[in-house]
Amino acid sequence: MHKSDFTYEQLGRVFRSYLSERFDGDAKEVSLTVETAERIIPNTLNDYFGTKYESIYDITEIDDVEEFRRKIKTHPILKNLDMSVEPRYTEVLKWYRLFLKALNANTVPMPVYGEYDDTNHPSGTKATEPPVTPKPMVETTIYLEGEAGEAQPAELRKRNKILRQACINYYKALHGGHIFCECCGFDFTKAYDIDDEYIEIHHLKPFSQTEGEHPVNSQTDLVPLCANCHRMIHHGQGGKGNCMSLEELKRKYKGIRYKNE
Repeated sequence: MHKSDFTYEQLGRVFRSYLSERFDGDAKEVSLTVETAERIIPNTLNDYFGTKYESIYDITEIDDVEEFRRKIKTHPILKNLDMSVEPRYTEVLKWYRLFLKALNANTVPMPVYGEYDDTNHPSGTKATEPPVTPKPMVETTIYLEGEAGEAQPAELRKRNKILRQACINYYKALHGGHIFCECCGFDFTKAYDIDDEYIEIHHLKPFSQTEGEHPVNSQTDLVPLCANCHRMIHHGQGGKGNCMSLEELKRKYKGIRYKNE
């Protein structure tokens, strides 16, 4: 039985079950580890090491996982980031390596056809797990947006990408896996069937108040906006680096308010 015979979702359920046994059923710890493995690790590896993973489950070799752990521990940026997040990326990769080892030894039960179909649950209900809100990530950086951000040194661009993804992960956790404009509610996925690449992340604190490198919190300092709302939040404040608050933008907005349920 080969791992490629199964979908990412099926492998994710097996990974979750594997961790649940080893974490003594701690659902919060299991969900946080799986969330980091599935949503953060692939993007981090792609950004820093040039890989093209769509999912953590694309990594099928134990030696590759261990090599990525080694690279993170010696990387000038990632080694410090790894020490500041919970769970640590290297710790999550350790559990994934052990999971692959168990799969290769056939000691983890793989799904059979229909095993995880929602209709298997009593009264047609779906199995649900309590949502887990990711912990905030803080990076010391100069968080600039758009062309100004792209013109920054490579190290700052990398920090900004990490913060952007952490902000997206946080709001997705709040909204059941969806990301949309926090002013008008526009959802790119619903409207165009595309992922979160077109959502823009706005720094709530005016640049004029935060010049120089400073701590940026992915949950309290950043917010996702569509391009229109992002442009308007910077409009008409009469000063370089100034912008209106999100609350003021919402008060001024007179357009369609998209419903997200």
